[in-house]
Amino acid sequence: MHQPFWSGIRWLIPLSIAAFSASPAAQSTDNPLHLRPHHATASVANIDRAIRWYEDMLGFKVVNRGDRRNGMRFADLSIPGFGVGLVQNTAASPASASSGRSGWVHIVFSVPDPARAFATLKSRGADVATRGNSAPAQVTSFLLHDSEGNEIEIVQEQ
Repeated sequence: MHQPFWSGIRWLIPLSIAAFSASPAAQSTDNPLHLRPHHATASVANIDRAIRWYEDMLGFKVVNRGDRRNGMRFADLSIPGFGVGLVQNTAASPASASSGRSGWVHIVFSVPDPARAFATLKSRGADVATRGNSAPAQVTSFLLHDSEGNEIEIVQEQ
């Protein structure tokens, strides 16, 4: 005899309720700050060549590009869900020679609540700082460094 549709899947209902009713804290124990990849920034020797490579090889599109007063040229490239920032130091001073190398400058994560993430990481003893000296009234982005001194930026999720 053929069983009704609902009797065949009756075990799915309690399983679905359990899965979707778990507390947010229980759902986020593997990622308590709700970090999501946002973008990475690379220092490059030739920004024009690097832009062409990211466009041609990976399908990135330039969304912003310019020159800063400090001699840095920059380009922000994007694909859906991720971005790459490219920087080229064109200054010729000896102090900037070491920063003219190619390589990743920092990685950026976005979070729903940067102020909460800032406070949490600071309470854990992380080397956190906003751009400037002290935390502004509303933290929307901040920097920290890993154990090797590599910079990580946390920004407001958009």
